[in-house]
Amino acid sequence: MASQDSGELFVDPNVAKLMVAACDAWIGELQLMVKHCERLSDVKGMGSLQSGRDLAAKFSKKARNGGGEDSLEKTLDSHIAVVKEMRAYFQACIDRYESVDAENAAAHGKLEIPG
Repeated sequence: MASQDSGELFVDPNVAKLMVAACDAWIGELQLMVKHCERLSDVKGMGSLQSGRDLAAKFSKKARNGGGEDSLEKTLDSHIAVVKEMRAYFQACIDRYESVDAENAAAHGKLEIPG
């Protein structure tokens, strides 16, 4: 739920827990893809012509960080960083909710009930 006036975003803690789990799963998938980049860094089968060998070399470099800023590995690392930020935000929502809930419980425990 968003508050347009304050510019804040409020997430139900149960939804946030699902989002944290989804982020964890996605991070795991992305990290697995990064591991597979090593296999992609040795492209074969582009033929015996020089142009084919050059193309194979270019694709091999694109897989790993040695291929520059737009390598697959760097792109996946960038995605992992974004998903980690998302996970941290959703975890902070859960932490804030639990903190406020604990404070409220402590405050209510101190109230005297008239007899």
